[in-house]
Amino acid sequence: MNRNYAGSPQYMNDPRAFPGGANLSQFPDTLILNAEYDTLRASGDAFASELAAHHVPVENEHLPGTRHGFLNRPATPAMTTGLDRIASWLQTRARSLV
Repeated sequence: MNRNYAGSPQYMNDPRAFPGGANLSQFPDTLILNAEYDTLRASGDAFASELAAHHVPVENEHLPGTRHGFLNRPATPAMTTGLDRIASWLQTRARSLV
């Protein structure tokens, strides 16, 4: 799975592909929206903790009742709720830039 994501073996240790464990202090404000029932949720939680340890403003949320890939399921309540949350988060940040 990781090699598919990275694209080739040469990128497996590239912190731009897998930033966990790297210096995260230059990351922007971050929203992590995990599914409640997801085997990868622990990775999202760990990444949120790393960001916080580097003083990056991070919001780590779990969408109740969802499973991995909920944003890939059009016309489901979970997808709508997730996209609404992301849009709200982005709008809040955009207003603070004005």
